[in-house]
Amino acid sequence: MAVTDLLTEAIQRLRASGFRGISGTRVTAIVPIDEALLNEIVAAALPAESAVRTLTLHPHPHDRLGVRVKLARPDFLPPIGATVVIERQPDLPHGAQLALRIAGLAGPLAHAGPMLRIGSMLPPGVLLEGDLLTVDLAALLSARGQSEWFRYVERLHVTTETGRLVVELEARVA
Repeated sequence: MAVTDLLTEAIQRLRASGFRGISGTRVTAIVPIDEALLNEIVAAALPAESAVRTLTLHPHPHDRLGVRVKLARPDFLPPIGATVVIERQPDLPHGAQLALRIAGLAGPLAHAGPMLRIGSMLPPGVLLEGDLLTVDLAALLSARGQSEWFRYVERLHVTTETGRLVVELEARVA
């Protein structure tokens, strides 16, 4: 058996046990995710039957993200461009919601956006109220069978810089 297979099995056993074999572990990490990897993750996370055909993110300094969305229907619509600003961080353990303020919709869709009812097209865990987009990170993980990870996360902070999303994380195995 290859070393990678042994490692994968060991990690799966640890995960199934609630990481009992490494209790007392504390992890602090700063994870800069470059734009290309970020967009690969987003593309892989979009369900095939989603109302969104493509979603690309372009990190900018000062907690700003350029967003470009192409809806599946109506297919004649051009991609929608917007800028979002990180407004509120997750408040763990009380909630894993990241709030983003839509600072600007580009082009003529800035006026047509409300008529498209974009909020009704969003996946569970993502809520649009006016210009505030709330992303429940725990709900998104739960939809993928990964909800237990938030049992270990004590702090999560998301920022941006040119071309990168930066995730600061503190986690602990009790």
